[in-house]
Amino acid sequence: MNYVSQLYNTHPGADIYVVGTGASLRVFPLSFLENKIAIGLNQAWKLLPVKYSITIRPELNIPEFMAGEAPREGITWITKFIKFTTPEQKEFAKAHAERFYYFESVPTDNKERLIQGQSSLAGRNLEWVRKPTENYLYVWSSISQAAVNLAANMGARNIILVGCDNAAVMNNHHAHGQHTMWAGNDPQARYQEYYQGLCEIRAVLRQRGITLISATPFLRVGDCEAEFLDLCQQLTQPAFIENRDISRRVGVAKKQKSSLFRTLRKLMASTPAISEGKADQPPRPTR
Repeated sequence: MNYVSQLYNTHPGADIYVVGTGASLRVFPLSFLENKIAIGLNQAWKLLPVKYSITIRPELNIPEFMAGEAPREGITWITKFIKFTTPEQKEFAKAHAERFYYFESVPTDNKERLIQGQSSLAGRNLEWVRKPTENYLYVWSSISQAAVNLAANMGARNIILVGCDNAAVMNNHHAHGQHTMWAGNDPQARYQEYYQGLCEIRAVLRQRGITLISATPFLRVGDCEAEFLDLCQQLTQPAFIENRDISRRVGVAKKQKSSLFRTLRKLMASTPAISEGKADQPPRPTR
C-alpha cells in the first residue's frame, strides 16, 4: 500500500495547479493548463487531463467506480482507503496499487462524531500545513484544502487555484453536471467555510515561502455574473447546469427553478457582449 508521504518533495520549486470544478472552469481557457502539474479535485478529470486527483469520496468520483464512465488509467489517485465502500473497490485499488496513495485527516485517537452535514474540525490542523506530518493532510470543509496541503508538501513554490470558486456563479455550483451534497445546509455557509479554510492555510504557507493564489477567467474583481454569461455565449457553453443534491437527508434535489434562473434566460436574450463579439470566438473544443 502506498501512502501520500511518498509523494512529498516530488516537484521541488514547481508551480502546481489545484483544479476544482467550480462554475468558472466552464469558461476557463483549459489550454492554459496543458503541460502543467495539476491536482484535480473530485471530477475535474471530466474536463481536462490531470496527473493527480484527490477525493475523500472515491465511490462518487473515481471513474472506474462510476457507471458509464471510461477508465482513466493515467490518473494517480490520492484518497482514504477506509472510504472505499465495497469489496470490489478495495480489490481494484489493490490490483492497481501504483495508482493509489492514501492520506489521513483524523488522528487515530479522535472520537469525534458529526451530525450529518457538519464540517469536521478533526482535520482542521494547521500544524500539518506548517510542516509535512506523516500522511496527514488538512481537511476541514473542502477537499481543495487537502490538495493545497499536498501541493505544498510535494515541494511547490507557487500553488495556483483554478475553478475553486468558493461561491456559486448565477446559481451554478459546478462547471458540469456534477452532484452536490449540501445535506440541508445553506450552500453559502458551506462556501464560506471553504474560503475560510483556504485563507488560514494561505497564511501558514506564506511562512514556508509558498505562494497561494487564485486564477480566474474574469477580468475584474467583484461581480462576475454578467461576464460569466458573456463568456458562456462566446464559448457556446450553457449558462446554467442543474446539479443534483445526493445528500441522504435531502434525497433527490429540488429542481432549481428560481427567479434567478428565469432572469438568466431573459439576460441571455438581451445582454450584449461585454468584450469580444461572439462571432469572433471559435467554439470551445469538446474534451
